[in-house]
Amino acid sequence: MNGTTQAYFNKWLKNPPTGGTFLNARVYTTIDRFLQHAAKRGFAGNMLDIGCGDGSFVSYCKEKGLDAHGIDIGDGVDFETDTLPFKDNSFDFALMNSVIEHLKDPANILKETKRVLSHDGILIVITPNLDTVKFGFWDDPTHVRPYNPRNIVWMMNMFDFEKIRVGLWTVGKSSSLWDLPEDWQFQIGRFLPFTGLNKYAPGFLKGKSTTMLCALRVRK
Repeated sequence: MNGTTQAYFNKWLKNPPTGGTFLNARVYTTIDRFLQHAAKRGFAGNMLDIGCGDGSFVSYCKEKGLDAHGIDIGDGVDFETDTLPFKDNSFDFALMNSVIEHLKDPANILKETKRVLSHDGILIVITPNLDTVKFGFWDDPTHVRPYNPRNIVWMMNMFDFEKIRVGLWTVGKSSSLWDLPEDWQFQIGRFLPFTGLNKYAPGFLKGKSTTMLCALRVRK
């Protein structure tokens, strides 16, 4: 872990000035939708938030009835080198939200994530999409490794994760874009206006995003 990433964590993520409201609102919408589908699969409700920041999302998941745990570099863990302090097959679901793009070598954390997930466990990775963010990816000095929908799936396959879906991570409430084919989502999302969390904006406009959400399953 480099010093820039550590400084960024200490300044913004441990105690974000907005309480993480904007970022978490998007993640909360995502997890709510996931849980609706997971309930049909007998999801046990053990989850791990890798890169949990101030822990507010973990608290939210506990309110939803999940056995939720979080870990971040503030706990003294280096995702590129350290073993996660959890037993094998401890979780049914893991989340990496805005984590993987900060790691020069994600091999260790992906191996560790697979280890602590159940044999049919789900991993959701949220990261900038290089195809849409382009050179803006480097505006964040802590970004070190960019991904697009193709190379992230290729990399995940190397670590025994198979793709369920890769799609546009829309801003605000989940939109009907999620029901479109993956390629269509990214193409249409480039042209829709940014509506953020504006509750008066219609859902079908909540599409412009430079971020992708990858839903993956541990390969049996």
